[in-house]
Amino acid sequence: MADVLIFDFIDLIVRLLLVVLFVQISNLLRVTDADVIRSRLFLQFERIKRFFNLLTIGGVFFLAAALLHMAELLHLIDGNLDVVEGLFITIFQILTLTLLYYIYDALKSPKRGVL
Repeated sequence: MADVLIFDFIDLIVRLLLVVLFVQISNLLRVTDADVIRSRLFLQFERIKRFFNLLTIGGVFFLAAALLHMAELLHLIDGNLDVVEGLFITIFQILTLTLLYYIYDALKSPKRGVL
């Protein structure tokens, strides 16, 4: 039971961080010129692409967690797999958070004199 509470706490923290990043990225998109955004994303394209590919692999964990949950609901699996499901969701959320951070990092104002 304590293991599930740990994943619930991590889930809450990651969701809060995701919302903060969404707001920050949204603000940057609102106040920055479209050409500047395109050039900044272009300069960081390889790094963003690498982490997006990693998130795609993380999507397997997201799908596996949903399948485990459905199997539990339909009583196809005996036992409690909440810890495994929590781990899979946490992995996916952390990968999503990482991708959003790198997008935010690419969009924010670089150091003076760079762009």
